[in-house]
Amino acid sequence: MKIFTTLCFAALALGSALYAQAPADHMTTRFNAPVIVGETTLPAGDCDIQVTHAASGSIIIVFRSQSGLSTAAVASRVSESNTDAEASTSLIFNRHGGDLHLYRVMLSDHTGYQLTDVE
Repeated sequence: MKIFTTLCFAALALGSALYAQAPADHMTTRFNAPVIVGETTLPAGDCDIQVTHAASGSIIIVFRSQSGLSTAAVASRVSESNTDAEASTSLIFNRHGGDLHLYRVMLSDHTGYQLTDVE
């Protein structure tokens, strides 16, 4: 009985940890055109964005397109100084020629993530 109780407690703790992520750690967006993240071009369409925190303290953002293509990028935490701006989650791109490169993911609380492996 003691082993069963321990296993139940471990399962409960693991399940709680999985669901404890903040809603801002998972987003869904729709790209109207292909977007380059790092060296990977994600096609236009729906894309899931998942922010994960590695044990080393690094922030890794995983992008999964509806087509099944996925990529990951290392990011650093940033804070927007203009807090008078409208509070909404947004993606910020850089344009290089005809290509869109994802540069930042900004959250409604004026904090966000800057991709570090992007030009």
